[in-house]
Amino acid sequence: AKRSLSAVTWAVHAETSGFPLCRHSVFFSNAYRKEFDDIFRRGRLPRDPTVYVCAQDRSDGGGLAEAGPERLLCLVNAPPIGDLHTFTRSEIDACETTMIDRLSQCGLEIARDSRRIRATTPTDFAQMFPGSGGALYGRAPHGWMASFQRHGSRSRLPGLYLAGGSVHPGPGVPMAAISGRLAARALMADRISA
Repeated sequence: AKRSLSAVTWAVHAETSGFPLCRHSVFFSNAYRKEFDDIFRRGRLPRDPTVYVCAQDRSDGGGLAEAGPERLLCLVNAPPIGDLHTFTRSEIDACETTMIDRLSQCGLEIARDSRRIRATTPTDFAQMFPGSGGALYGRAPHGWMASFQRHGSRSRLPGLYLAGGSVHPGPGVPMAAISGRLAARALMADRISA
């Protein structure tokens, strides 16, 4: 099956300025179609990426608990080819530069320090999750039937239950949490009936 997206993520601990971040912010590419052409047609990191930033120390309203450095997770979509291609340091550095440029163009400045930033690549995700190729969301969710083709909580193997972003109801932390609840509910129901 075709794979969903992978990503390059950066765990950052730094001071920010210029843009009123809230907990979740998305900074869109100026060339959205080209971004996905780079990823899926050319198999490369996007040259003009959309950047998702999770400001972990902020409230949904944007307030920062205390002044100073904050914890950020920055994410750029990437091709799910971590098992086929080892992303080089120069590729990741170039992607980091374009990510920082995108944020800067939108007004967000990050006073980053190379000792306080850690990148995770599609290659890393492929190694952490064998068989995924680094795809973070399982199969590609394309087509009008995609939502109905996700696995449910019960697998074909008795006693093996599934939960996560590639299982019903879908990707994202809230959906993965719901998926976990559904798997626990299925397991409990099967234990009672056994």
